[in-house]
Amino acid sequence: MKNVKDICIIVQARLGSQRVPGKMLRPFANTTLIDILLNKLKQSKVIPTSNIWFSAYEQELKDVAEKHEINLFARSEASSQSEGHPISGIYDWWDQLPYKYVVLVS
Repeated sequence: MKNVKDICIIVQARLGSQRVPGKMLRPFANTTLIDILLNKLKQSKVIPTSNIWFSAYEQELKDVAEKHEINLFARSEASSQSEGHPISGIYDWWDQLPYKYVVLVS
């Protein structure tokens, strides 16, 4: 059985969507999509909040992590603008976090 201390959840977001720019911070039902997600994750009875990370480049997103008291991984500008070629360019945290297992929420 896996030890929960070896598992983290990482949420990765950016504001540069081509179809809906800034969608993660757009008002939605008196909140935002990212606020809904982080509030749900913080309610987990399995993964402690200390094992939740938010990967962001833009300051507006970093402010959300601070507001929610979530760990922040400072994503690089290149990662935030990557379209996935190579795939490792998107996930610049993959070898930087001290966990054996990562659950990515994108």
